[in-house]
Amino acid sequence: MEIKKHFRNPRFYYQLFWVCNILVLIFKISYSFITHFSGGTFEDWRIAENLAQHGTYAEFLSAGATAYKLPAYPVFLSFFIEVFPEYAKEMVVLTQHLIFFFVPFLIFKILKVFHKQDAGLLAAFLFIFSPAYFYYSNIIEVTNLFIPLFLLWILQYLKIYQNQRKSLLYLISFGILTAILFLTQVVVIPLAIIMLCALVFLKKINLKKFAILGLVAAISYSPWVIRNYRVFDKFIPSKTPVWQNLYFGFVSDVNVIDQLKIIPNEHASYVFQKRKNTDEFEMEKIYKDELKKDLNGRYNLIFIKAVQNAGLLWYVPSRYFYDNSLPILLGRKIYVIVLNFITLLALFHLYRKNKLLCFAFILLFINFTIPYMIGHAANTRFKLDFEYFQLILAAYFLTRNKKTVLRDKMD
Repeated sequence: MEIKKHFRNPRFYYQLFWVCNILVLIFKISYSFITHFSGGTFEDWRIAENLAQHGTYAEFLSAGATAYKLPAYPVFLSFFIEVFPEYAKEMVVLTQHLIFFFVPFLIFKILKVFHKQDAGLLAAFLFIFSPAYFYYSNIIEVTNLFIPLFLLWILQYLKIYQNQRKSLLYLISFGILTAILFLTQVVVIPLAIIMLCALVFLKKINLKKFAILGLVAAISYSPWVIRNYRVFDKFIPSKTPVWQNLYFGFVSDVNVIDQLKIIPNEHASYVFQKRKNTDEFEMEKIYKDELKKDLNGRYNLIFIKAVQNAGLLWYVPSRYFYDNSLPILLGRKIYVIVLNFITLLALFHLYRKNKLLCFAFILLFINFTIPYMIGHAANTRFKLDFEYFQLILAAYFLTRNKKTVLRDKMD
């Protein structure tokens, strides 16, 4: 009887989560030290190095200034390069581990808004034990900053939506957060704009407050646009790569359908090497000309690629498609198949309970899928930008018949 009483005590599950989350953090840090912080770095890191060491926002100094990447993450990285020049990478990774330690609490708080504390706690557990999220904070990549920012934005948005917060100070802070989010990951912008407009359409805020929010966000975002115009004498509202992503989508390595492998890997490498000494506007012309030449009027391939990329995004990228080793099979392939299946079940169930929320999830998934159908789906991190919402849906579905007994002990 005492044992049953112990397991029925909500405090036990909160305490268990704290212990597990701390242990996962320790394991992550230990893994990083054991592997000598061998996680990869990408364009953001090179831009951050040049920003910190030369005061120039450029990936390659020889090619000049860039708008290739949005500035939030490179600026974040440059802080560590400035302050910890000898151990910058190590400090970034450790900081990302610490940031991910707090992500489950944001997930819990979001579900608490809907009075689904049980689902929130389960979703928090699912996040910390996700193989992909366990590993990915070792990588110096923007996803590690985007996830907590987007979850924080969602939480603040819901407080406005549910009439909990509408003060002028709150709207100003939310406007600033919106600008930071938009300067972190471009793919979220269409979804966020629709959600913001919905606040007015559904009469959650009036036009005056919406105008204040929008004005603050625009002013906070504007330094990036002004900088781009001063540097390039062009209006660049976000970032430059367009044809590069379209071109890369037809490189052999990123496709599994032979019909789509129209650009040999060797030729793609040769073209990409030009980036080191060619400005990105000229590179966009090169990508455009090369792609048109390689497509040779076969525009039907664009639609075939879109379908393929959607499948790869929701399964595994091409590099893992034929890899049936145990870590990939269990840690990713079977994992995402099961998660996708539960997501569908959860959406069907949610449709009967709350159609608006169901459509909101579907809109979110569409928003994060379409850009990669157009470009390429070569990286697992594209899915990680939104996979935690599947964990939230899975937790909701698995606790659907359970009356909430948990309270607010995680706050």
